[in-house]
Amino acid sequence: MSEFVRLGDTTTAPVQVDLNMFERLTRGKHPWAQYDSSKKKVQRFGLCPECNNAMVLVNIHNPEPQVTPHGRHRLKRVEGFEYCLEEILGCPLLDSRLKSDLEADITALTPEAVELREFLVENFNLAAGMFAETTGISPSKTMLRKMLRLFFEDRWYRWPTVTKGNLPWTFARLTCNFNLYKQKIRPESAVWTAVQKHVPHAALGEYGRLEARGSHRVYLEFGLGQHKVRSTQDGRIRETISLHVLNTDPVAKVDEPVFETTLDLNTEEFLRRVAHKLHPAGYGAELVEEARMVLADYLHNHPEARSPEVET
Repeated sequence: MSEFVRLGDTTTAPVQVDLNMFERLTRGKHPWAQYDSSKKKVQRFGLCPECNNAMVLVNIHNPEPQVTPHGRHRLKRVEGFEYCLEEILGCPLLDSRLKSDLEADITALTPEAVELREFLVENFNLAAGMFAETTGISPSKTMLRKMLRLFFEDRWYRWPTVTKGNLPWTFARLTCNFNLYKQKIRPESAVWTAVQKHVPHAALGEYGRLEARGSHRVYLEFGLGQHKVRSTQDGRIRETISLHVLNTDPVAKVDEPVFETTLDLNTEEFLRRVAHKLHPAGYGAELVEEARMVLADYLHNHPEARSPEVET
């Protein structure tokens, strides 16, 4: 909780939670003021001064003098505001009780989580293809297998923000980066343009795989970062995720940013491809079979994850 919130964009200075200040800065307009799910009570919102996620303003009318007016994180999407679960979890202002509830939600094995991982496995060829198409990076089969294994082992598939539609990106959104060396990069992609600019000795070899010229070496890593969701007043949902490439050359004292962008996740297109898919063949069939083996290994090593009924 916080006695201060932002009542504007993320560059505005935090102000103390106060009804007069709220009305003056927001004029009571959407999304700062909106009806709750019952459509009877108006809720007022501000932005957390630390993580910039939505906070519901509590006791702003001050009917309980013993309770200081304050903002409290909302653990679900609020219309008109960006929602980033990773940022909320890491926020120093998150109430400890709410944090415990949130951690329980993201570690619980639910029927939906089980269905989600099965869906990813059976459509892994399409997810990998969509990832390559939107990032410009086409990971090798070995790299994809590693990504999927970590996605299961770190239990990202249990997060409530992971859906069938965003799986091509969220399955690769992990707490680590991946070596870009020997991975395929699309020559016309923004990633390759940035790599050429920052690492002149980088080259694309056979099949478009990243290599180094002469006796040089390349120390490049890529990863996906924060996944954000925003619901709009007309009912649409916009999802984004950040993509970055770093130069991790040990000669340098710090990692050098090479490329960073925010990807719009076309979740509807992925679901459309799934709905119209044909039986996978060739490399696509190999990817699906690899994904099935990764899941089988995960369940063998983690029997508690086989079904919600035996979750401890």
